[in-house]
Amino acid sequence: MATWLVYAVTAYIGWTVYHRVRYGRWPVAERFPPRRVYEWMDFGLGVCLTAYSAWIVLGPPGARPISVWGGLVVWAAGFALRVWAVVALGPNWRMGQDESDTTTEFVARGPYRFMHHPINTALVVVAIGQALMTGLDARALFLLGFSVVYLLVQGRAEERYWKERRAREAGGEQVSK
Repeated sequence: MATWLVYAVTAYIGWTVYHRVRYGRWPVAERFPPRRVYEWMDFGLGVCLTAYSAWIVLGPPGARPISVWGGLVVWAAGFALRVWAVVALGPNWRMGQDESDTTTEFVARGPYRFMHHPINTALVVVAIGQALMTGLDARALFLLGFSVVYLLVQGRAEERYWKERRAREAGGEQVSK
């Protein structure tokens, strides 16, 4: 339980506040209510993470752990991957897509040199670590299932976004920086 709260608070609250202090703006680019599938997926992720956090803290004890130490190692790898990815993005990190924000740049350093969507992949890795530590119960399946769906849907949306943006820039549309 403590590992999940460390991850959730650091990844979604702490880093967001740090980004605001360091770069002078909030990294959240979503609007409410959501209008597109991408925005609904981000909203769903927020609901999923909040529900999982409450469920893990307030709910009944889970199943028997599969491997606490193995889970901790997998969890730590996911946590480290997320931190590495967000650091590599620097001021370009956003939670959600803001198509009107032309100041963000495509990043191909850090873990982005080796893989697509390391932040979303990190969430899946953390979810696997959580499942190993807490047991494979409904909570673990909920988090893991949503994480995988999120990775697939968001990954596709992000790739489409950057492909369209590159096409606009190559076509001579003015993109201010």
